[in-house]
Amino acid sequence: MKAKKTLKETAVEGIYHDIEEGIYKANMIITEGEIVERYSMSKSPVREALIELCKDGVLKSIPRVGYQVVQISIKEILDLLEVRIDLESANLRRLAPRITEEELQMLKNLESIVNPNESRKVAVNWDRNTDFHIKLCELGGNAYLCETIERALMKSRQYIAQYFHNAWNKNEESNGYFHRAAIEALEKKDVEEAVRMLQKDILNVKNQIQETFFL
Repeated sequence: MKAKKTLKETAVEGIYHDIEEGIYKANMIITEGEIVERYSMSKSPVREALIELCKDGVLKSIPRVGYQVVQISIKEILDLLEVRIDLESANLRRLAPRITEEELQMLKNLESIVNPNESRKVAVNWDRNTDFHIKLCELGGNAYLCETIERALMKSRQYIAQYFHNAWNKNEESNGYFHRAAIEALEKKDVEEAVRMLQKDILNVKNQIQETFFL
């Protein structure tokens, strides 16, 4: 069982969530006082959260002004997706031959599999998607790889709204389809098909993002 989130972690996730939902847009300035009031926290955990987000390149500190939401570039997005494809594919190839029936059932019981979501809320959909990818990673058993993938998924929240809005406009959001297909392939012991479905899930994001930037 994971430890209860600290106030700093809660503040970090809250800011990511608000970026995700477009409340804090790229290049917008936010202040420590604003965050303290919004999340009803003391200054200390909020300051720690803002420092961490600056280290992660999500915010940029501007002395005597506040914190600017960093605009993520298309190259950063594509590099991030490429890393995810490489790492998650490698993890799944190692995991697939030894996955148990109990582990498969756990995946099948995830909310995104049991109850495909029609809600068009970015945070809800991304949290469900993230849960699937993190659970696969955890089953692989490599804590260092999991940490890297979790950080990549967290960083993805800077741009993921662009994916969802573009996909929703064209009715091309996968809504768990590739997750279900990957699980079905794992049940059939078809490792490469499971990997292919996992990659298509990530590539669907890449394709929608590229269209947003270049069309």
